[in-house]
Amino acid sequence: MNILDQIVLEKKNFIKYLKQKELHAIKIPKKKSLFKKSIIQEIKKQKNALIVEFKRFSPSVKNFNKIRSIQDTIEIYDKSKCCCISILTDKNFGGSLNDISIAKKLTNKPIIRKDFIIDKTQILESKLYGADAILLIAKILTRKQIEDLYQFANELNLDVLIEIESIHEISKIKNIKSSLIGINNRNLKEQKINIDKSINLSNLIKNKNFIVSESGIDIKNIKKIKEATNIKTFLIGGSILNSSKTLNYINKLYNS
Repeated sequence: MNILDQIVLEKKNFIKYLKQKELHAIKIPKKKSLFKKSIIQEIKKQKNALIVEFKRFSPSVKNFNKIRSIQDTIEIYDKSKCCCISILTDKNFGGSLNDISIAKKLTNKPIIRKDFIIDKTQILESKLYGADAILLIAKILTRKQIEDLYQFANELNLDVLIEIESIHEISKIKNIKSSLIGINNRNLKEQKINIDKSINLSNLIKNKNFIVSESGIDIKNIKKIKEATNIKTFLIGGSILNSSKTLNYINKLYNS
């Protein structure tokens, strides 16, 4: 069993427990998300819209070289020129939903919950913990699941980033009017990165305004992608978490 299949199985088992918590009975915040709006504002300024990520480790990286506490990291992100923050809440990346609660006290920048969401209960949970947006991964969902989860998130005033990594997955999102489509340069099953994915797949997506390139992003690859596409939004984790001068590095990415 590869790491992706293992994580999805863990989620299915956890959702059985999560549904017993009766989250629907809790009062839901009505606040609208500024996640997509923040991205659009940067693009209008002809700058790179950066979604910077916090995670402690990953299946492919046991520890990032310069990882700090979430408090120190979010404080730096808040001072930087990034427009949004991604927080990985899955335990296989050292995360939890409490990380979003901590981050919300330290920054007003919109936060996306990056996790392996397969059920509406997880979306409700995301809203209750203060997330502004969620990630839906096309590889682990059917077209019907994507459409249902997307609609439910919208009803809760959450923005949605739908992630694809293959031509096949583009067909799964053809009925979605979302303007936030992520292209993951990483193969989730094999954990290998190919930057050309962003270049090749973006040419096949009709709505090219707000495509987000994810994984393997650094200054060199931002320049490569921008030379070949209209992509101006990037989700970046590893190269930031391995940088000793985080604030300066993020701001260089912003202007690259």
